[in-house]
Amino acid sequence: MRLLLVLVGALVAAGTVGAAASEPVTVLATPRFNAPATAPAHPRVGFRILSSTPLDPGRLPRPVRPRGLSIEGPDGSTGHVVVAPNRYAFDFRAFVRPPRIAPGEREFVYEQVVWAKEAGGVLYVETAHSTYARSSYGLNGYLNAVDLKRKRLLWRSPALVANADTFVLLNDTIVSGYGFTAEPDYLYAVDRRNGRVVGRLPLPTAADRIVRHGTVLTVDTYDRRLTVRVTGG
Repeated sequence: MRLLLVLVGALVAAGTVGAAASEPVTVLATPRFNAPATAPAHPRVGFRILSSTPLDPGRLPRPVRPRGLSIEGPDGSTGHVVVAPNRYAFDFRAFVRPPRIAPGEREFVYEQVVWAKEAGGVLYVETAHSTYARSSYGLNGYLNAVDLKRKRLLWRSPALVANADTFVLLNDTIVSGYGFTAEPDYLYAVDRRNGRVVGRLPLPTAADRIVRHGTVLTVDTYDRRLTVRVTGG
């Protein structure tokens, strides 16, 4: 208990935690930085684009926040602590630096928490940096699942499956988006039970935001709004 209090005090002193100051903070161990995803050999989830309409690339979409959770960090623009008020706080600081960083790119490679959602006793968390994949030798854009009861990492997805502002849960599937300038852009289906890729859809440009309406998704990309039907999820 004394060690925990010292840890929380240190985080507060460093400005890392605000709401988390009243929660037990669990610092997760350094994870494996898995290799980039490939196309699934036997897709279980399918996608079909129902409509595609233009969007203004210069628009300023409203920021979205995870429901019931907050993402905190040392300043207003980066974060690596996920907090559920009066329940828990998980510190993902060991996730922010991949094992290899391209020369001169360190200041841009901070794989912060982008989005998080809790369901069924599991906390699903997206961690990614916002520059080229080559800056971290492709080890970027992960989904992570944390067991809330045991307070440990259950699984980690392959790299390059998630850097959109949001992801959604659909039955046994997480639907996420990854893409960047001069990189392939995809919508991914990831198995909630083990983190394996079970489907993917090429996108015209990188996904920014994904919203669920039953088995139909609205996917806002850099310059398009897509309506996508999901099957088998």
